[in-house]
Amino acid sequence: MGAAASRPGRRLPPFLKRQVRRWARRRQGADGEFVELHQGRVYILPTRSGLVFGLVFFTMLLGALNYSNNMGFALAFVLTAVAVVSIHHCQRNLAGLRLSVSGCTPVFAGEPMECTLHVTNPGRAPRWQIAAGPATERTPAVDLPAGGAAALTLRLATDRRGRLRCPEIRVSTRHPLGLFESWALLYPERELLVYPRPAGSASVRLPPAGADPENAGESVRGTDEFTGLRPPLAGESLSRIAWKAWARTGELLAKDYRSGAGSAWLDWNAMPATDPEERLSLLTRLVIDAEAAGQSFGLRLPGMELQPMAGPDHYHRCLAVLATYQPSTADVRGAARGP
Repeated sequence: MGAAASRPGRRLPPFLKRQVRRWARRRQGADGEFVELHQGRVYILPTRSGLVFGLVFFTMLLGALNYSNNMGFALAFVLTAVAVVSIHHCQRNLAGLRLSVSGCTPVFAGEPMECTLHVTNPGRAPRWQIAAGPATERTPAVDLPAGGAAALTLRLATDRRGRLRCPEIRVSTRHPLGLFESWALLYPERELLVYPRPAGSASVRLPPAGADPENAGESVRGTDEFTGLRPPLAGESLSRIAWKAWARTGELLAKDYRSGAGSAWLDWNAMPATDPEERLSLLTRLVIDAEAAGQSFGLRLPGMELQPMAGPDHYHRCLAVLATYQPSTADVRGAARGP
């Protein structure tokens, strides 16, 4: 975070930073799955050390002029030549890299989302001190050999639920001397799915399973449908032991089968809250609890219903529906009246 705070772009006023980002976005447009950084996309500015270096050089030049000191002139011009050459190397260190973004597994609002930035160096020369990150965070710098590649883990902040556009990603380097920093802005055409923030575990209880027409709503163990693995019971039959899972993980588990298991309904109108976002938060907690308990459950929202099922696919489908659900005006008025 300290490295990120010292970036030149961070010292600009917020209004000016927004204008620069809009200009860069209009100039570059959206990026596809793979991006190659040509020189026109690489920007460069002096760092704080570079500004101090420039001030020292200017002071040396004034002293050499005042005292007609040839050695002072020579030293000032040599340092100037080194700085100018470092500008070329700094920009060249970034230009030509190939970038792509992957991962971005959905998370709950408030949790950092981890994405992976793949950086490939197709050139014959190594690249040094390559870092990346969103506006608020910068990864540790990595070196890329000729023809090499690296994967940088980005942590993107999530403050609200829904489908969010991937924020801009800043790839930068300060090689070779740290006097200048070159950077490029990446705008991935990728949507991030953020689930609602779950309520506390004590805020709401999982409703009981509803009646099943064949088994009077009882959720009993049987032999009809495999629902997953569970800890073995005392006197468990050896035929129920998941031997393959034991050989793979070393943990003794039993196969769980259900016959005529009832299903719980997670209903929008049954939530003890008035605010729509709070209701979504409570429903998210119930979905998590139902999945943890291995309970078959269905989801009811105004104008939408997901039939009872169990398993990871149904779990993520329900969370995705809650993440993208937009309460109508009628839903908001109904929430204000309470369940």
